[in-house]
Amino acid sequence: MQNTSTGETDMTSHHLIRRYVDALALHLRKLDKADAAEVIREIDSHIHEVIEQTEARGEVPDVDALLQGFGSPEVLAAQYVAHIRTGAPPPAGFRVIQRVKQTVTRGLYYSMGAFGYSVAIALLLLAVAKLWQPSLVGAWSINGGHSVAIAWSGSPYQDAKELLGYWLVPIALLASTWCAVLTHRVMRILRVLRRGLR
Repeated sequence: MQNTSTGETDMTSHHLIRRYVDALALHLRKLDKADAAEVIREIDSHIHEVIEQTEARGEVPDVDALLQGFGSPEVLAAQYVAHIRTGAPPPAGFRVIQRVKQTVTRGLYYSMGAFGYSVAIALLLLAVAKLWQPSLVGAWSINGGHSVAIAWSGSPYQDAKELLGYWLVPIALLASTWCAVLTHRVMRILRVLRRGLR
C-alpha cells in the first residue's frame, strides 16, 4: 500500500519537473528542433539521475532545490543558445556531449577523406598501369564467368578471359574522377557539420 504523502510528493515533484522542462523548452525556441530536443533530453536525464541517486542513498529528493540549482529556465536556455549558436562556454554538463560529437565528426571526416581519395588514386593508378603494361593489368572473368578479378600482375588463372581490354582505362578514369568528386562533396558537408558543432 502506497503512502498517500509519498504519492502526493511524487506528483508534486513530477509537476515541478514538467513545469521547469516546459519553461526551458519555451525559451529554447531560438534553436532548431533537434538541438532544442537534445538540450531538453540532457536536462531531463540529469534531473532524474540526481533524483535516483538521492533515493538510492535513502534520502527524499528536494526537487525544488534541485531545479533552483539549475537556475531559471530562461537563463539556462540562454546559456545553451549562446553555446550552440556562437560557441560560448557551455553550461555545466554539456561539454562532454559536445566533445564526443566533435570527436566522432572529426574521425568521420578524416577517415572518409582517406578512404575516398585512396580509392580514387588506386583507380587512377590502375588506368595508368593498363597503358604502361597492358598485358599484365586488366579485369578478367574467372570460374566460368561467375567471378571477376582485377589484377596488376597478369591473369590470375590460365583459363581466365580478359573482359575490358583498353576500355578499362576510360572506365577507371571515370570511376576515379567520380570517387574524388563524391569524396570532396561529402567532406565539404562534414566540414560544415564540424563548424556547426563548435
